[in-house]
Amino acid sequence: MNTVAVRSAIAAAAAFAAFAAPGIAAAAPNLHGDPTTPGTQVQVESEPGDSNSYTCGAVGVAGAGVGSNSSGGAGSVNGAYFGPGPVQGGCVGSDGSVYFPTGNAE
Repeated sequence: MNTVAVRSAIAAAAAFAAFAAPGIAAAAPNLHGDPTTPGTQVQVESEPGDSNSYTCGAVGVAGAGVGSNSSGGAGSVNGAYFGPGPVQGGCVGSDGSVYFPTGNAE
């Protein structure tokens, strides 16, 4: 493959990601804390109507954890969180989809 073809393929992939990501993100899991439960924690939750379960890891300034949720529900991302703060997650869906949600430990 020559240089022009490689650059064209990279540009096409980047353009696809820029236009496809907003539609794909609608079904992405989200990460959030639960302020009604004592201690700092993170939960992963599916969007309404999403039948996938997700296994996620979350890393933030205040700690890290891993966990999963049931199909269409919420689940704990267990780990050591030393206080509230932003977290960056990486999730794999039961259908093989991959997402990188952000959220907060609370």
